[in-house]
Amino acid sequence: MAPIRTNHTGHHLMHIANQVLGNIHADESLSMEVQRLDKQKKVERVFVPFHDAGRRRVRLRTDQGTDIGVDLPMDEALQNGDVLAVGDESDRMVLIEVAPSEAMALRMSKEIPADQLFEFGVRLGHMLGNQHWPITVKDDVVYAPLTIDHKVMETVVRTHGFDGIESEFVPVQPGDVPTAMPHIEHRHPA
Repeated sequence: MAPIRTNHTGHHLMHIANQVLGNIHADESLSMEVQRLDKQKKVERVFVPFHDAGRRRVRLRTDQGTDIGVDLPMDEALQNGDVLAVGDESDRMVLIEVAPSEAMALRMSKEIPADQLFEFGVRLGHMLGNQHWPITVKDDVVYAPLTIDHKVMETVVRTHGFDGIESEFVPVQPGDVPTAMPHIEHRHPA
């Protein structure tokens, strides 16, 4: 692999990656191509923390020291196994390795009477908002990514008296759940 190029001021040249070529876990031919290029030392790896994978714009450094500015289209998130093309070198690829993570999956018990569902949902939303936990809702399940210890999250839910809630921790990928709470300015009274 060519050494890192610098511009005339001596600063590192940053490569821009704005397209995911595919994912080695979903595309067998791409997986074989990455394996072939890896033997020729033409695959660089980037370990991406889970909370950074959900960002569409992020600066990364590969295991070989190459600086990469990732600038993906809206609503795209880096996934474990994604392959990026770097610069104009068609035989050089960057493999994304995203740290696995979990989310707390919260589901309302079927035993909650229908006339109490609205109040229950509002109370649950209030509790989640006070914790600043980012959430996503799919079907009848609320997912909050693991941002603190399992036991702390379970204690928070129990402390708020949610008897009618079932919770479990499930594995998630970036894009399944938000990786950060949208920033909203607000103040809590003293």
